[in-house]
Parts: sequence; structure tokens; C-alpha cells
Amino acid sequence: MLRYIIRRLLAGIPVLLGVSLITFILMHIVPGDPVSVAFDKRYDPAAIASIKHELGLDRPIPVQYLDFVKGAVTGDLGASFQSKKPVMQIIGDGLPATLKLTASSVLVTLLLGIPLGVLAAVKKGTWLDWGATLGTLTFISAPVFWIAMLAQILVFTLNKATGGNWPISGFRTPLHLILPAIVLGSRYAASLSRHTRTAMLDVLGQDYTRTARSKGVSERLVIFKHALKNALVPVLTIVGLEIGGLLTGSILIESVFGIPGVGLATINGLTNRDFPVIQGSVLFTAVIFVLINILVDISYSFVDPRIRIS
Repeated sequence: MLRYIIRRLLAGIPVLLGVSLITFILMHIVPGDPVSVAFDKRYDPAAIASIKHELGLDRPIPVQYLDFVKGAVTGDLGASFQSKKPVMQIIGDGLPATLKLTASSVLVTLLLGIPLGVLAAVKKGTWLDWGATLGTLTFISAPVFWIAMLAQILVFTLNKATGGNWPISGFRTPLHLILPAIVLGSRYAASLSRHTRTAMLDVLGQDYTRTARSKGVSERLVIFKHALKNALVPVLTIVGLEIGGLLTGSILIESVFGIPGVGLATINGLTNRDFPVIQGSVLFTAVIFVLINILVDISYSFVDPRIRIS
């Protein structure tokens, strides 16, 4: 097990390098730079050149990238051009809010996605199946920020109509997490539901399922003991990918709901062309993706004893 984890971690290094390189190239392809964007024409060219030299933006692009990689290896992601704070501190300050939002959204995703997928598979061809399919396709197709704004309008309208005070933005109490978690979680619950339905239909058509039914096993045991347990292996892969997607999807949700997490810091970095913040947040997200995929692969052996980590 330990050797497998080490091999996977080593295999993730090229992925992280590729992500950091692509991010670095894209930032420098876009016209403009942080200094020019910040000061526009209010400063003379000599002052702007001096600031660029101070920030190291006048050095060759390959040298800047190698310096970033060297710093990242030692845990130094540089400092923000705007606030002068270390990027690691910015990520650390926003990480608790992002993790709370992600954990809440994962809970919503699992509580909605798996039961709906199982119900749609068991009731295949009925109005329940068609209704679940229509609902999942709607949420999959709709942009998450659009759903978030509609949810805010709906809750605001209900507050006005009923005299309620349900929070629609901010991050002061646990209640502020409920609406963004439902919005973000329902988007990924729709995708999880579709994959769960497909996996369940495949398992329900297997010989061992028909044998269990022929022996007189109750339908509830057939579904939850025989079918669902075996259908969870492909579903786990989707769950792992969606947890990573929830982290990146939280960028837009944090912006819409004003949650001070890593996503909001990334949005501010993109707006201000703050290169260190953008590079650091993207690399952080890539590291989380790699770690989640390793954990998902390890979990296969616990769900299905036939699978062994070699």
C-alpha cells in the first residue's frame, strides 16, 4: 500500500508541472501585465519600468517560471503583487471557508445524487425515471452561477413575502453555508445521479442479481445489499472527480455569495492580474485533485474485496 501511494505521488509530479506550466503560459499570453493594468497611464514609463523590475516582471519568462517552481518545491509560492501578503497565507486564510463549503456541498451531492440514481434505475421507464432524468439534465446544463443568482432571487423574494431573514450572501454563521451548498451540491448531484443510474442498471441485469431474486431475497436486499454495493465502484470514481470539481466550482459560488475562500481570492487575482495568487491557487487545486484521486483508488479495495492495490 505504501509503495503504491509513493508511486502515485511521484506520478503526480509531471501533472503538477504541466498544470503550473500551462497556467504560467496562459497568464503571459494575455495582453497586459499587473503593473500596466493597475496604473494604466497615470504613471510615466520610467516609474512603471521601475516597479516591474522590483516585482521581477522584467526578467525572461523561463527564468520567472523556474523561480516559481523552485519556490513551490520549498513551499514558497511568492507574495501577492497587490497586498504583499505571502500566497500561502492568502490560501491558508481562505481555506477554512472553502473546505466548509466543499464539505457541505459533498454532503448535498451524496444525499441527493445516489438516492435519485437508485430510484431512477429501480423505476426505469416510469414517470419517476423520466422526472429524475429531466431534472438532472436541467441542472447539468444550467451554469452554476446562473442557478446561484436564481436561488438568491428566490430566497430574497420569499424573505420579502414572509418577513423572513434567510441569508443570501456573506459568511458569518453556519446558516450562510446552506444556500450556496445546496446550489453547488445540486449541480454535481445531477451528474452523480446519472452515473449511479447507469451503474445500477448494469448491476441489476447481472446473473447474481437475478439469482438472488429467484431465491426469494426481498427486493430491498437485492437493491441495497447486492446491487448498490457493486455499483459503487464506478460511482466512487465520479465522486472523486466531483469533489475536485466542487473545489473549482466553488470559485464562482464564492464570488456570487461573497464567501471569503480560496475561490474568491482567485477571482480577485484574475481581476487584478495578480500572477502569484493565480499560480498558487491553481497549483493548490491541482494538488488536491491528485490527492483525491489517490484516495479514491485506495477506497476501491474497501468497497469491493476483489480489488487489491498492487
